[in-house]
Amino acid sequence: MQIKTVMLPPGLLYEEQRLQALHRYDILDTLPESEYDDLVQLAAELCGVPIALISLVDRDRQWFKASVGLPGVRETERCVSFCTFAIEREQVLVVEDASQDARFAANPLVAGAPHIRFYAGAPILSEDGFVLGTLCVIDREPRVMSEPQRRNLLALKRQVELLLKLRLQVKQTEARNRQLLESSGDAVFLLDEAGRVVELNPVAERLLGRGVSELLGASFEALAPENEREPLRRSLQSLLARGTVRLENLGLCSARGERVALDFAASLQEVGSRRRLLLVGHDLTERRRLEQQSIQNDRLASVGALAAGIAHEINNPMAYVLSNLGYLQGWREDLERQLAAVPGFPAHLADLLVEAKEVLSESLDGCKRIRDIVRDMSFFSHAPDNALAPVNVNASLDFVLRMAHAELKRTATLEKDYDGELPPVFACESRLSQVFLNLVINAIQAMQPGSPQRHTLRVRTTREGGFVRVDVSDSGHGIPPEVLPRIFDPFFTTKPAGSGTGLGLSISHSLVQKMGGELRVRSEQGVGTTFSLLLPLGEHAAESRNVLAS
Repeated sequence: MQIKTVMLPPGLLYEEQRLQALHRYDILDTLPESEYDDLVQLAAELCGVPIALISLVDRDRQWFKASVGLPGVRETERCVSFCTFAIEREQVLVVEDASQDARFAANPLVAGAPHIRFYAGAPILSEDGFVLGTLCVIDREPRVMSEPQRRNLLALKRQVELLLKLRLQVKQTEARNRQLLESSGDAVFLLDEAGRVVELNPVAERLLGRGVSELLGASFEALAPENEREPLRRSLQSLLARGTVRLENLGLCSARGERVALDFAASLQEVGSRRRLLLVGHDLTERRRLEQQSIQNDRLASVGALAAGIAHEINNPMAYVLSNLGYLQGWREDLERQLAAVPGFPAHLADLLVEAKEVLSESLDGCKRIRDIVRDMSFFSHAPDNALAPVNVNASLDFVLRMAHAELKRTATLEKDYDGELPPVFACESRLSQVFLNLVINAIQAMQPGSPQRHTLRVRTTREGGFVRVDVSDSGHGIPPEVLPRIFDPFFTTKPAGSGTGLGLSISHSLVQKMGGELRVRSEQGVGTTFSLLLPLGEHAAESRNVLAS
């Protein structure tokens, strides 16, 4: 068995820290680069030797980033490495004749190929002072190194250190870019000078509905609608010339062919010899949704003010009509009693009086219903003061069901299961009614209209521990399992465009939480959905009073 002679010096200090510093550069086993190759060629010429190397000393080997005079050799074992001794020194290690040096005479690189005799190695330092390897020159003949050659070798090794510093800066810049790509809430694209996508973040993937494999290498210009490609091409050319541009309302095509509008801030990134185009795009969809919601809120506020005014205008004449109908009803009853005492009173007149009684009764019922509807509209359109007070949950639900009666009667049969002994809860009555109405309307919309005999809306109240529980159940199509976790997210909706803002459940969820309660949901596709609202009683409710008021 052949036993290798290990020639490591006795005291390499801070070896683990040195190796960590070396590995930070991520340079080991990389492809040749002309910048490093030029430096070893120049070192060999200036020192008049046939061999020059940039040698990086790893744990068990020395690896050559660049070499001249040793074709095909990329590394050797560290145990026979001259550079292991050189990295122990702060200055150039010079061995004029290795065959006469006790440290190296038995070295297989001296006794055999490449028959090293002369060696000079300048230590290559990391930015934090650790020795990574050497720039070394080698000859097969003994020689003496002149002072100018020593200075030239030190000057060239500083150029190697500069290249490594630049490499580390590039690596750090790329790491920051990756962090930006991953953490940004905006869509981020990194393009090469030709405008091809070289990196993108998950937000960009989600907005376009396309995977990384489809987008990497694609022309960014080709992602835009055809009629917007020429302005985009000019903007990218301007970016290369000026360094920064803004691209407002730029359209990109999603996988479904829809136009996704974004505002882009673009900058030119120079990373070493490479140039990259960094485009950070803010999705305009949410802003437009907010604008539409603001418009809708303004409309609702106007409708609310109008409803309050109409209610006031209707209430006064309705009071006259109800009063007069009550008077007519009493007058008819008095007339009927008097005529009944008249001998020979015609039977057909008696029938007319009975018919008049039915007409008056129906008219009174209709007018009372109008009065109740107007009262409910007035209450619901009134601006809430957010004050918490005892609320009768059953009465509040009845109020909401009256409001939704027109929609409900065309869609489903109503089943109510109220706890008659239900205690009041501390809540904001108008806000609670808003939540109930949203849940009821959502339940109605989940069922097919026009077939009330097939569908059922169930509303149930009960006491559950320290809470009042309200269940609103429908027999509709149900919610898919993959959608269920997102239904309380703002702007999330499964309704067709223009049919909903995606804010109803989000707002309801927030209001319930502020009242100290909880909103739950369970659903089964093809069976239906149940929303369960839990509102606190007593001490639990007291904790939420200041929260909603604030």
